[in-house]
Amino acid sequence: MTMHHARIAQIEDRPSRRIGRLRERAEALPSLAEAGRSLASALLVVAQTFERRRKMRRDLLSLDASQLRDVGLTRDEALRAAERIEWRGDWS
Repeated sequence: MTMHHARIAQIEDRPSRRIGRLRERAEALPSLAEAGRSLASALLVVAQTFERRRKMRRDLLSLDASQLRDVGLTRDEALRAAERIEWRGDWS
């Protein structure tokens, strides 16, 4: 093979190596569908958390004095807890 033919073969081989590297990188990244499922799952967890907290606040307001005493809360503490800002993250 002449020097000229070797150089042409080298040039022709370059794009396939580049494409191979791009393909490897693309395969290493999560697919768009997986990312969408992950995002949907995270949003569902957040929505469920907000709903659970809303229900807890509503339930606190429906308790009478003896029930509040059983759980160790006063009426004022229950009212403060029920008035909490929905998106605060300090609930357990």
